[in-house]
Amino acid sequence: MIPPSRETPSSSLPTFGDLLPRTFTHLDRLLVLALVPLATSVLNVSDLLATAQSRGMSISASFPIYRYDLWSFVNAPDDGGLTVSVPFGTMESVILAVPLLVTYLVISGVLSAGYFGSIASGITTGSFDFIANLRKFAVRMIALEVLVVVGLLVVFFPLLVVPPLFVLAIFLLLVVGYLLFPAVYVLVLEDRGIESAIRRAYGLVSEHQPIWFFLTLVVATLVCAIPLSVLAHSGISGAIIAVIVAAPISLAFNVTTALMVAEMAGLEVLE
Repeated sequence: MIPPSRETPSSSLPTFGDLLPRTFTHLDRLLVLALVPLATSVLNVSDLLATAQSRGMSISASFPIYRYDLWSFVNAPDDGGLTVSVPFGTMESVILAVPLLVTYLVISGVLSAGYFGSIASGITTGSFDFIANLRKFAVRMIALEVLVVVGLLVVFFPLLVVPPLFVLAIFLLLVVGYLLFPAVYVLVLEDRGIESAIRRAYGLVSEHQPIWFFLTLVVATLVCAIPLSVLAHSGISGAIIAVIVAAPISLAFNVTTALMVAEMAGLEVLE
């Protein structure tokens, strides 16, 4: 059971530096959850092989909107054309992509349910039950992922007709991502429905305006992306090492964000 909120949330939010020691403290208990970002990284088999066989660097700046894994730091090589990222790689055929995308949403939603639910339990109670959290949040997480995909389609399909709108669409996604980034965390921390979590997330961001935390995480992902990209592009053994190294780093980013959202929401967490 999630501890009740403090009567008055802290007037000043902790900095990224303040949260790092607390993140490492929680990682001791939560490290097994790194198997989730490890699994989601490996499931993109063709992307992993393509990255391992190419040379150079392909770094990515990720926002704290959802679950981190290797692909939050490294961009897979893109030969151009229409591609869709799915659990087993990047598929160029739309006919194949549709059923695989559905499979991806189910797998990703189920894993996210156990993952985020366990992070919430771990930082608030000191223990977690992955399977129980999976059962509790799976439907909501799958529905949330479907909602995100639909939203992306609504934003990007018009670009096929009016490509100059691409910059505007990217800017819109960044703004929405910032305003709603706590949604998945308050969903599990406060056991809310999707609509309630979205409203709560917007309210927390509007009240606390954590723009510097948001941007600091972006910079931190770029810093981590450089060595991870070098590893991922240095052959199959290097790519495997990159997957393994990226897993606990990804977990750390999600735990740090969960701790910040808990602070914003005035929730009691373990120190």
